[in-house]
Amino acid sequence: MAHDAFVANAKTGGPVSSLQTEIKTGAAMLLAYLAAAPLIAAALMIVIEPAHNAQTFAGFMGLYGAVLIVFFGGVRWGVAVMTPEGPTMRSLLGAAAPLLLAFPLLLPVGGVLWKFPAIMALTALLLVDDLNATRRGSGAPAWYLSVRLPLTVLIELAFLIALAGM
Repeated sequence: MAHDAFVANAKTGGPVSSLQTEIKTGAAMLLAYLAAAPLIAAALMIVIEPAHNAQTFAGFMGLYGAVLIVFFGGVRWGVAVMTPEGPTMRSLLGAAAPLLLAFPLLLPVGGVLWKFPAIMALTALLLVDDLNATRRGSGAPAWYLSVRLPLTVLIELAFLIALAGM
């Protein structure tokens, strides 16, 4: 659980036992994995049955990926408004940015060859920014990152698998 210790140290400056982290993140981790399951299933269907319904599964993945980006923006909004001193304009703009960036991905234009890489890039960029914000003390709690990092890896893998299968 070196990752858990890294994430805990990023926020607290000290180690947190893996048992403490698992207790805090168990439900969130389960729901995160369940949230990634439809992407993984669709990616596998693209690989297994490329001739049948690949476009349907790819379209689903594009929409679902865009919705996940919007969700990450919602988490950022929640973090911003929960600060005792109130949200800053920077934090609110940072929370609204994922919605604005994901909006074109929700439109029925273009194909997966630009949407999938865009979703992958935005998901990774948001993770890096979330990690940096937590290190600065202005981001989500450290336990959230122990959920967010594996979820991001699963999202990225699902899109890579789908791209490889197309």
